[in-house]
Amino acid sequence: MTKKIVSLIVSVLLVWFVNWLFLPTWSIAHIDGFFFFVFISLLFGANILIIASNWKSNRIVYQPLVVIGVIAVIVLIIGCVASSTIVNANKMHNQLGTVNEISFDDMIHEIDNAQIPIVDEELAQKHADKKIGEDVALGSRVDLGRVNIQEVNGEIMYVALLEHSGFWKWNKNHSTPGYITVSATNANKVQYVTELDDEKIQINYQEKAYFGYNLKRHIRNEGYRTVGLTEYTFEIDDSGKPFWVVTTYKNTTFWSNPEATGVVIVDAQNGKTEFYGLDNIPNWVDIVQPKDFIEKQLDNWGIYVHGFWNTLASKEEEIKKTDLTLTVYMDGDCYYFTGMTSVGGDDSCVGFAMVNTRDKKFKICYMSGATENAAMKSAEGLVSDYGWTSTEPLPLNVNGIPTYVMALKDEEGLAKSYAMVNIETYSISAKGETLAEVSKNYIKKVAKSGTNSVVSSEEAYSYNLEGKVARISSLVEDGSTYYYLIIDSGNGPDNAIFTASHSISDELPVTREGDGVIVKYIDDKNGTFDIIEFDNTMYGNLTISEDQEKRNELDEGSSALDGKYDSLVEVNPELTEEKWNSLTDEEKAKLIEELLGEDK
Repeated sequence: MTKKIVSLIVSVLLVWFVNWLFLPTWSIAHIDGFFFFVFISLLFGANILIIASNWKSNRIVYQPLVVIGVIAVIVLIIGCVASSTIVNANKMHNQLGTVNEISFDDMIHEIDNAQIPIVDEELAQKHADKKIGEDVALGSRVDLGRVNIQEVNGEIMYVALLEHSGFWKWNKNHSTPGYITVSATNANKVQYVTELDDEKIQINYQEKAYFGYNLKRHIRNEGYRTVGLTEYTFEIDDSGKPFWVVTTYKNTTFWSNPEATGVVIVDAQNGKTEFYGLDNIPNWVDIVQPKDFIEKQLDNWGIYVHGFWNTLASKEEEIKKTDLTLTVYMDGDCYYFTGMTSVGGDDSCVGFAMVNTRDKKFKICYMSGATENAAMKSAEGLVSDYGWTSTEPLPLNVNGIPTYVMALKDEEGLAKSYAMVNIETYSISAKGETLAEVSKNYIKKVAKSGTNSVVSSEEAYSYNLEGKVARISSLVEDGSTYYYLIIDSGNGPDNAIFTASHSISDELPVTREGDGVIVKYIDDKNGTFDIIEFDNTMYGNLTISEDQEKRNELDEGSSALDGKYDSLVEVNPELTEEKWNSLTDEEKAKLIEELLGEDK
């Protein structure tokens, strides 16, 4: 009898320990719950074997244990078949719901340069780490958690909590003092938030806490035993109060193809827990749909367009998402953005998809273009001499032109430059030290490429204007000179300020009020007009050489430079400046001709 009681006690303790350690879902509708109940059933069968068997007479009651094992295997097989693609291909294709086909202009709206979230997760992490390092005592006590991008009061930022650096630090402190924010538009705007309404912030509940303060264990103990939990995201509301947002889900095809059902929101300080269904989630919550759910559903939508058997045969009309899934913000909403490419996997896209991170509304724009990885390689090619690497590209609408923008980082992960790459033709790219500079350089590149119309629009994106300069001034920003002009004409925009980079024309520095000018400009729809071509008519009669005319013709086209115009002239270091100045013009011309002749 003693052995039987011990067996029951050990079994109960084992069940309690496994449940406490792994926190499984108490439902066989989830695979972890199924195995947990199989474990309990097998323990139950083992106890029947121990209690009911008569070991002296060799009468062993093993049948219940065998029956339980056979039933478990049968259910497992049924579950695997019921969860399989071959049975659920059509349901998997339709899981994303209604598809809204739109143009790129409707998908990605134009925004001001100052609102472009150019800081990536890696750079945000570095700046947040640096902030912790400024306080030696803090750095020895905590680690920086994962940074999560979100929009707070209209500002896009990364938010990261401070996590316990180990069990003993948790045992000593039980909480961490606040969180860190990094602006997504300005990496130097870093804040360590320790107080809210004059009260100190203490993060008690987190994933790296222990016992009852462990986030998942706390949620399970609050009564959420039978629901699936995933995507533990640290977010702050519009007042700066810290919360955990945890997605609840159910499986739609036995043990596979999960679907979000709502969120559990946990106050990170006092542990207050509340569930919100999909129709009443607070506005400040950005991420409801887990990224891995959406990525899988996008692939299912594209691959199973003609069912399961098509994937084994012709693969007709099959597409899949590209390698990168970006989190982007548009008009206050958060989306997952990704390119869609053929199943063959090349550097081109057949379209671009956006899925709302809250309500899963699905938009797609069909257009050929470069994948995110191809755009990154194109941008890195602009700075190949430096060995800089590109951040994940952000899709932008630049004057109606589908464009990727990215930062170019050095080995330390610091942004050194910016690049824009045309989505439709990724050979068209430009770089600049600032977003304003790269935007101007990029528009100039697009103009010279012969692309003269707005995508998805009938209107021309560039305009010509002739008039007189009423006012001109210059400004040096980050080492680059920009000119601001007011042009008096009878047919131009009223009270308009035109801007031009110094690289547009050598005539800009010598232009004065009253000079006649002819310009080609872009209306960027943000209140400014960018000049992409500039001609001061006062200098129109200056003569240039025949060779320079040929060079200008080549520069205006899209063909590659060739022959002597594309060669480098080697300068003899022994030819001193004094000797060069002593030569006549004829002798200088002859020497240059000889050097060019050697390169032929």
